[in-house]
Amino acid sequence: MALILACSRRIVQLNQAAKRRQWGLSPDGIEVQSRISPYLSRLKTLGLFGLGKVARALVPKARSFGLGIIAYDPYLPDGVKKQLGVEIVDWKHILKESDLLSIHAALTSETRQIFSIDAFREMKPTACLINTSRGGLIDETALYQALRDGFITMAALDVTDPEPPETNNPLLNMDNVIITAHSAFFSPVSESERWQRPTGEVALVMNKKCPRDLVNPPG
Repeated sequence: MALILACSRRIVQLNQAAKRRQWGLSPDGIEVQSRISPYLSRLKTLGLFGLGKVARALVPKARSFGLGIIAYDPYLPDGVKKQLGVEIVDWKHILKESDLLSIHAALTSETRQIFSIDAFREMKPTACLINTSRGGLIDETALYQALRDGFITMAALDVTDPEPPETNNPLLNMDNVIITAHSAFFSPVSESERWQRPTGEVALVMNKKCPRDLVNPPG
């Protein structure tokens, strides 16, 4: 959600402009604001590529900002659609209709570099791409071309392929790209939980109970 807001409100660019003394009410500042539009009020639709636990947790947060939500997930369990009230769409639809497209899918042979130049050509030129999943879902050469040539307007990446990115990766020098170092998960609370949860799962098994995060639960 933080990266969605950073994209839609252009927070990083406005911060950089202010530090260059390009203030919002000055002629330079007005020019800056016009160049970094559109703002959140114009970005109406959030697309979710994958609708697992993380994406489902994002849904109510995004709704609180007035975003409509669509999702693409061909492996969605029965009942989730009704439970969340999210419109499930096909691949072409989510590319064409998303103002903000957030990736929440596993990296598999099926999804590797699924965000290709052909995919970017289908997206809105004002669209923003957010990836907090795995870097390999995006063809980074294609992403650079898409951002350079205006197929999409911005990207926010918490993950890259490889990690860390090569020092000559051109995405690192683009003003319309935000990159964070695979840190979206981090907080003091999550760091503590990262150590506690595995031992808790072991304790459940040792007490002949089913672990909470079983990949293939019975029934």
